[in-house]
Amino acid sequence: MLAVSILIVYSNTFNASFHFDDTHVIVENHDIRDLGNLGDILTGHRGVTMATFAVNYAISGLDVTSYHVVNILIHIIASILAYIVVFNTLQMTTKNNDWSKKIAAFSALLFALHPIQTQAVTYIVQRMESLSSLFYLAGIALFIAAIRSKSQTKRIVFYASVVAAYLLGFYSKEIAITMPAVIILYDLFFVSGGSFKPVIKRWPLYAVLFSLMIALTAAAVIPSGGFNDLSQEASGIVAAEAKPVTGSKAPSAGFGVQSITPAEYLYTQFNVIVYYMALLTVPVNQNLDYDFPISRGLFEVPHVNEGTVLNIPIPPPVISLLILLAIAGLGVYLFLRARAREDKRGLVVSFFIFWFFIILAPTSSILPIIDVIFEHRVYLASLGFFVIFAICFDYFFQWLEDRKKAKA
Repeated sequence: MLAVSILIVYSNTFNASFHFDDTHVIVENHDIRDLGNLGDILTGHRGVTMATFAVNYAISGLDVTSYHVVNILIHIIASILAYIVVFNTLQMTTKNNDWSKKIAAFSALLFALHPIQTQAVTYIVQRMESLSSLFYLAGIALFIAAIRSKSQTKRIVFYASVVAAYLLGFYSKEIAITMPAVIILYDLFFVSGGSFKPVIKRWPLYAVLFSLMIALTAAAVIPSGGFNDLSQEASGIVAAEAKPVTGSKAPSAGFGVQSITPAEYLYTQFNVIVYYMALLTVPVNQNLDYDFPISRGLFEVPHVNEGTVLNIPIPPPVISLLILLAIAGLGVYLFLRARAREDKRGLVVSFFIFWFFIILAPTSSILPIIDVIFEHRVYLASLGFFVIFAICFDYFFQWLEDRKKAKA
């Protein structure tokens, strides 16, 4: 059902042309035109994704159809993995298979078909985002499989596969850097009953994951200036190599960005995250290239350029900060409350609140990126929003049904 629904929704995109970053990453990139370069490509910047572009080129040259087929296939697999992760999580907390299937299916369907995913699926170069997310979800699914396995040998194999998924995700796009944090949080919430003692028993896995996180940050994220999106105009990275661009080109990410300071970027991101939530709630006025207002002060209303169309009025960043702190506080409250109750739905809501914030952290913190907002950045984080929405939606109608029965 998920696959068919996705194919129907994206059936008109198979001939969508190359746009923007597609040009220098794919069309003008001669490295991907020879599979003999595959070794160099795989060891280069975002090598796993770049290798898939090389395979696409070998199949169809610059005919866009095969590129879109792969992008849609990645989205289908990611949506199926989203269902698996959500279902297993709900099943662990409620032991109610029917309810778990219902909520997982609803969440995965929203993840699969919501308009905010269009950029990550249809904009060919943003296969980087969706492929990285696929491996991210696969890593969590493999961790769940390891936890459930009764065989020590199988458990070790699954743990090794988690590490492999982490590396594949990172070398698809660096946003996968946060996967160890999400896995250890998952362990704490759903496996170890909120206690750190059982978590520590899995120290070999976490030692490997967090050592890799530090090494990858030092080897790839810091030299490239952060989590940039390869914008052609100002990129500090060329498509298949992790080389800083020297000369007159300014960096597109990192503390060397001159158009926005780290503090201004952070203030702007408070509003950006709230805006992502607005788009997830009401997906209208979507844009590939937003003219989003930069916040120069925590208490100042940012200037919106004439002609800019946005979903909501952009407030002083302090307002958005208070909203985000309230949501994070709710996550903490639900976690503490759920530990003392049999009904663990609040625990799931709490986890996916933190899921949303952690996954957005690389692109929505103090590390500036010249483009302050892109819809593809919320691709994986959106799953948290959809799970919470599905649980609240179901709870509301259950409440209405209970009220009717009470009045009868």
